[in-house]
Amino acid sequence: MKKLLLLIASLLIVVTLAACSSPEYTDINNDELREMLADTEANYYFIDVRTREEYDNEHVPGFNLVIDQYILEEDRSILDELDTSRPVVLMCRTGNRSVDASNIFLEYGFTEVYNLTDGIVGWDGETTAE
Repeated sequence: MKKLLLLIASLLIVVTLAACSSPEYTDINNDELREMLADTEANYYFIDVRTREEYDNEHVPGFNLVIDQYILEEDRSILDELDTSRPVVLMCRTGNRSVDASNIFLEYGFTEVYNLTDGIVGWDGETTAE
């Protein structure tokens, strides 16, 4: 009987923890990003989380929002103007800052967050400069 109660208690803990788990971002590759950039109906936010200087030197066409990850870490009110129900695609130089930004976006309430795994360094498509 004790074993049965212990098993039931363990199952309840596992189910409770699973229900409380936070949403996760999704890593995407270059081909998936190309599909997203071409999909005008999905209404993605395409956000570059590098510095303005990095963005101006080179960026992927379609990434028209720049939210500096270093500033975002200190001031999340930058996200106040964005609609949390829209999907977000994030990129940085190598994929590290965008991972941090992805977690911030999820904590802020965004539920569909994508991270370009290798950033602009790994991007094999077109780029432009300001």
